Amino acid sequence: MSDFSRINEILEGSKTVIVAGHVNPDPDCMGSSLAVCSILRSMGKDVYLYRSDKYPYNGAFLENSDSASETVPDFEPDLYFVLDSAAPERTGEAFFAKLSASKSRKILFDHHRHKENGFYDAEVSDEGASATAAIVYRWAKSIGHVLTKGEAEDICFGIFGDTGGLRYASTDKEALFIVSELAETINYGDFCSQFFETLPENWFAMFAEVIQSMEKYRDGKVVFFATTLDQLNRFNLAIDEIDPFVEEIRRIGTVKIIFRIREVEAGKVWKFSVRSRGNIDCIPIAQKFGGGGHKNAAGFTFYGTLDEGRKAVLEIAETLDL
Repeated sequence: MSDFSRINEILEGSKTVIVAGHVNPDPDCMGSSLAVCSILRSMGKDVYLYRSDKYPYNGAFLENSDSASETVPDFEPDLYFVLDSAAPERTGEAFFAKLSASKSRKILFDHHRHKENGFYDAEVSDEGASATAAIVYRWAKSIGHVLTKGEAEDICFGIFGDTGGLRYASTDKEALFIVSELAETINYGDFCSQFFETLPENWFAMFAEVIQSMEKYRDGKVVFFATTLDQLNRFNLAIDEIDPFVEEIRRIGTVKIIFRIREVEAGKVWKFSVRSRGNIDCIPIAQKFGGGGHKNAAGFTFYGTLDEGRKAVLEIAETLDL
């Protein structure tokens, strides 16, 4: 168990709390934020839940999934509670401006690789945790909180997101234990259906187009694919709805590492996601471009043309020990 004594000490003296996660929230960010928000409210705290962007589409079934606001609050809380975002600037430009200027206490739960920089007054960070949601579970257990059905679903949603539904190498004994503990509470079959089986029909049409343009290198061990704003418009899909493309492509048996490039600003800004298997570390790759993440899942932003981006990642791919 992690030591939450300093976290709890700060919470005890706080009445108003703003809970926030990182930009483009993924399931772990969403689930962790919703669970913490609910637990804090059960403790009598006044909580404002902030999100910088839409939550993942398949999390719409979660209790209170529509309670977060994309408006940066105009009041000053006693405490900022940040989830899944060790780098505070990843909470979003507008929110980070408020966060960094504030004299209020700041605490963090996170599982990304980073060094403490003194920004937070207290943090529980564990790179070995399968998900930030697992840390939220530890905290809830440590204070004797009995998770509601909604909170249990939030935590399982977060763990599923960062372990690929308990399929990735990040799935550890703790993740399996937590999900097994909560399986009956959440109605496991219904939960899995909501998590995995809610793709819109247009998804398949766009995926077929992406597969046709996918590029393979080094005997199929390296895969590169890109998605554009034009495709999102033509197929009427949101960014979060195409995230499963990576999961499907990594099912190809030969694939060791995937470079996904998503167009952010027409022709000149691209978001790179890097996914790998086994001992291939994505973090040094992402760090070359100012990014970061996990060993098997990292990312960065690239400024330039698609051809320049392709060249940059393929130069890296040629140097990898596969």
